[in-house]
Amino acid sequence: MKKIVRKLVLQADVVSFDIFDTLLFRPYVRPIDLFLHIEKLCNAPFFMPCRVAAEWNARQKHPEKLDITLDDIYDEIDNNFKSFKQIEMDWERMVLRPNPEMKEVWDFAREKGKKIVVASDMYLPTEFIADVLDKNGFGNYDKLYVSGDINQTKARGVLFDTIIQDMGVQPKKILHIGDNKRSDYKRPREHGLRAYLYPHLVKTFLRDNIRMSKFYREQWDNLGASILVAIAAMRDQQARLGMKIAKNYWGKIGYEYGGPVIYGYTRWIEKTAADQGINHLMFVARDGYTLQRVFNTFNDTIKNSYIYAPRFLNLICRLDYWKKDTKQSGAIIEYFRKNDARIEKLAANQRFEKWAAFHDFIQNNIDLFAELAGVERENYKRYLLQNANADDKIGVIDTITSGALSSQKLIQDVLNTEIHGMYWSVLNNRFARIYKYSQLLKKDREDKYVITKNWNFMEFLMTAPEYPIKNLTHDGLPVYDPNPTDAEKFRREIYPDVSDGAIDFANDIKDLFGGTNIYLDGTTLVRWVNCLCDNPTKEDFNNMAQVKHAYDSGHSDYQPLFGNKIPVSYVIKHPLRAIKMARHAKWKTPMQTAVNCLTSPLKIRLRGLKQIRIHIFPRLQYRYVNFVVRFTRRCFYQICIGKPQEIKS
Repeated sequence: MKKIVRKLVLQADVVSFDIFDTLLFRPYVRPIDLFLHIEKLCNAPFFMPCRVAAEWNARQKHPEKLDITLDDIYDEIDNNFKSFKQIEMDWERMVLRPNPEMKEVWDFAREKGKKIVVASDMYLPTEFIADVLDKNGFGNYDKLYVSGDINQTKARGVLFDTIIQDMGVQPKKILHIGDNKRSDYKRPREHGLRAYLYPHLVKTFLRDNIRMSKFYREQWDNLGASILVAIAAMRDQQARLGMKIAKNYWGKIGYEYGGPVIYGYTRWIEKTAADQGINHLMFVARDGYTLQRVFNTFNDTIKNSYIYAPRFLNLICRLDYWKKDTKQSGAIIEYFRKNDARIEKLAANQRFEKWAAFHDFIQNNIDLFAELAGVERENYKRYLLQNANADDKIGVIDTITSGALSSQKLIQDVLNTEIHGMYWSVLNNRFARIYKYSQLLKKDREDKYVITKNWNFMEFLMTAPEYPIKNLTHDGLPVYDPNPTDAEKFRREIYPDVSDGAIDFANDIKDLFGGTNIYLDGTTLVRWVNCLCDNPTKEDFNNMAQVKHAYDSGHSDYQPLFGNKIPVSYVIKHPLRAIKMARHAKWKTPMQTAVNCLTSPLKIRLRGLKQIRIHIFPRLQYRYVNFVVRFTRRCFYQICIGKPQEIKS
């Protein structure tokens, strides 16, 4: 584009620019999403539809005008929103940003001595637009035309006649640049001007990006989705122009996915804390590391700290273990054997083989274990009180819990005060009567839009550049795993870039919207991440194959987050295991997909002769054919090729 536009600029004496979506961008897919944002922030229900209706009514009321003004619009708006005119102008001034691509063209035209005019079909006042242009680096122009004030529009073509007359040059010596096909391309050409149709940034981005297009198509009226897509489009443009953005792939992942997920989550944390009267938030390591960093980009009122509360401490401080889990009971015995001669002496002649032996040993010596656990509790209490006051109302922040609530129970019992836990998702609410908690999203297997396609990827986004924590010293310093796996070493190497990318996103939001909420609800964020999970690029596949996650409670079985590249030698030696690994991979190579299809080519479900479902290659990722013949509500035949589609009877 750059060469074409520069050539056109050199051939012209006057260069005319459109403003909105050409010189300046709003960080929304739809312009009316700005009104929706104001509605939410001001807690003013129906402002957006009333504002849209008022503009339509103003145009109908003044058919003699080629364009209307902001005053005309607010003359028609509901009395409840009369005062919103200044709010709207202030918001426009805050969020409008320069288009770096057009800034290059602008500077080139000025460098070559061309006259510059700016023309916009807009209801906002000329003085206001002049101020916004100047703020964004477009102040050095020869003439500004705003249709609402001069009652002339590009859409009707009249404004181009005025530009020709005012500039005193032949029409063919004027180049007009804009994004609207009718107003900025067809009309100027009809009046003899040269014209360049600038591709609309967001529309072009959605057309070329399948992943984003699928995401936005499902929730085109969602404010958070609109902002995410618009920012992604602006970021994509910056990358194309070679501007400084993410350092590498991991920084990009942190910005595009870690940033939105963590920002939305921490905004929910902020609201929940305010609702519950919480004045001290404890972000639990390791998942709370980037959460706290992002939270403090907009928080200036709630005290918060980064707390170590590993599951192991819950075992040795509270003896809180499941009797049939030898890893838990064994960890308790092993720890106290190393630190107390009495336990070592009692355990010396014991045979620990089955779970009952571990459990019985602890219970038979419970008084001694309780005494030692009491010492650990006091040590941990001293650590907590370095960060918290006795009268603090505390909230504990973590990502997900299976229902054990180990960190919350540990902190609550040690401090002997009520704690409110905040989690992304709580899988089991059996502790609700004892331990208070809130969740951003409660998993519901009936609703596909709240289920993340790969929760381990979510945990990867919300972790820390630390090795697994085994214990704390008496001074409150973490004791890390002395023999971290290669997977943990790699994660620690790349995660600082992921975390910094998330911070960059949060700071950009602060810069764009002044630190106000952008309303990224949980369902929107799950859909956002699921679009990546469902539509990986080759770059995603190659990089994510290097990241491994521990799938067992003992953190010993590490598997790739998304895909398994299985060596041929392993397939030859262990064919059945290789097939199983390929089947469970989130992202499959073409060969793995083919093997999955061949090992499970057909699935037939019968319910007598009334319901017959035939699924051909059901392990394919996508659905290619779905043919249904329905006789009655409960009687139908289905043939599906690819991913099955359930038919409700």
